[in-house]
Amino acid sequence: MRIGNFRAYLIVAVFSLVYGTLRFSSTLQAAHILDRRSRVDLATLHLQGEFIESNLGAVRAADGSVTIHMIAEKYIFAPACVTLPAAVPIQLRITSADSAHGFKIAGVEVKTLPGSVTEVHLRFPAAGKYEFYCDEFCGPGHHAMMGRIVAVPENEFQAQISGRGVACGQP
Repeated sequence: MRIGNFRAYLIVAVFSLVYGTLRFSSTLQAAHILDRRSRVDLATLHLQGEFIESNLGAVRAADGSVTIHMIAEKYIFAPACVTLPAAVPIQLRITSADSAHGFKIAGVEVKTLPGSVTEVHLRFPAAGKYEFYCDEFCGPGHHAMMGRIVAVPENEFQAQISGRGVACGQP
């Protein structure tokens, strides 16, 4: 009987070790941590580079592409709401200021770790509100950490970036 219990514990321990290793490596892979080229200095995160406050949110480049810059930090995504054009390819560049964070939106899993820049490509096929919630436990306020993407028709997006539209789907 004792040998049977030992085998059961051993099987559970080996399974847990394998599962934990796979989960950790998939988190690193999803966060693009294995590629060390995309790094940010946490000491100057808000002060210089692509993640300063004035660069956060959606930006349309001269070639028509749209890029979102976002920071995940204790219990908030900054910016908390981003307006984008529907049916346009979107490049999301996100970093973390403090701990591991993650969410799933538009069928894409997004994970980021402190000091790394995660880059994913998204498309929101129809106009609408797309909410996302942090799915990596980051502390006692984790349950309230959420963000929103508002996909709008192209003309509404153009009006917003020219300063005539309403911000993030507000009336």
